[in-house]
Amino acid sequence: MTPIQYRDPETDEILENTYEETTPEIGQTVTLDTFGECQVLYRWRTHPMADVVYVRRAFSKARSIA
Repeated sequence: MTPIQYRDPETDEILENTYEETTPEIGQTVTLDTFGECQVLYRWRTHPMADVVYVRRAFSKARSIA
């Protein structure tokens, strides 16, 4: 299990800390307990055993049409 730290790309605020089997891919949608569905924008490996993943909220297609 790899420690993953999810962050806001604009403020660098830590949104959530988790342990994952693999690091999420860029463009992948992940579900955070505090923010719901988010899209992975980019990743940064802090050292071989931990990653920082920058995400933005993923808006549903129904919301973007309305």
